[in-house]
Amino acid sequence: MTPFGRSRPGRILSIAAVAAALMVPAAAEPADTFAGKQIRIIIPGGTAGGYALYGQLAAQHLGRFIPGQPTVIITYMPGASGLNAMNYLQEAAPRDGTVIAVVQQDLASTQARGMSGVRYDATRFNYIGRATANVPVHMVWHTAAAQSIEAIKKHEVVTGGVGMGGTHNDLPRAQNTLIGTRWKVITGYKGNDESRIAMERGEVEAAVSPATLFNEQLRPWLEQGKVKVVVQYADFRHPTLPDVPAVTELTDDAEAKAVFRFLVSLSTLGRSYAVPPGSPPETVAILRKAVLAMLNDPTFRADAQKRGADLLPMSGEELGAYVTQIVGTAPAIVKKTNEVIAAR
Repeated sequence: MTPFGRSRPGRILSIAAVAAALMVPAAAEPADTFAGKQIRIIIPGGTAGGYALYGQLAAQHLGRFIPGQPTVIITYMPGASGLNAMNYLQEAAPRDGTVIAVVQQDLASTQARGMSGVRYDATRFNYIGRATANVPVHMVWHTAAAQSIEAIKKHEVVTGGVGMGGTHNDLPRAQNTLIGTRWKVITGYKGNDESRIAMERGEVEAAVSPATLFNEQLRPWLEQGKVKVVVQYADFRHPTLPDVPAVTELTDDAEAKAVFRFLVSLSTLGRSYAVPPGSPPETVAILRKAVLAMLNDPTFRADAQKRGADLLPMSGEELGAYVTQIVGTAPAIVKKTNEVIAAR
């Protein structure tokens, strides 16, 4: 598990920031605010996966840090790639702090792209904190002819893509157009595990996986030289792989950099928590303090480590500002993004 890191704008919340956030006058937290109430954690998916993991962790620990110590339960709300849960948060969820959503990581970019089914305004949600970023990285098998991004500009590398779109497919295509790489994307794999197995078998030469897996599960591959991680799909370097460049570092062209930054915004949003628009400011403040206290709690952190949950916190205020920035991405950049990720 990654410890709290140094402060970096839009990225990782420092210990000092956590401590400062915890120093809120007791008068701002009347004990009866949540006494006898029940809080629901809305998860935009099923019982497995990253959203469920961080929702389950919050359900188990968050109540200890909220005045009145309410009970906390989970509601799973799958459907429409997370849109059902985000639309519910916008349109129907109570505005009293009793509903907290683990937000869909691409909610800001999805809104900016004007995707069908979006009825929410992500800039109006009240963000109460991020548990972690979710950084995918691209690795190549040791037998591939190219072992760096510069080499992939000269030699074709076949990579396995999960599904038909998303990071596995969109980021390689964007690199091909914007910086001249020669990724060949084979789409349709059903998950990260399947694409990694395909790489190990020699069906493809590269695959995308979360950076956090290199802490433990995939570390032997690195140590044995079986894979080389060539790029991180984020606008910062994950602490697990500090020597691997972020995709936004691969170009000095302002437009290309902006497209990459837009595409990887979901990595920065990661596993974050929010309450509906119109929630009382004092309630939002209580929940923000509670989330920060939870993330800094030794018992919570031990449980997260036991479950393999990475921690790279961000404050609710910083998260909200970041979402507003992504939703407000210039239309020309959104248009260019749609062009460079089109299947070829």
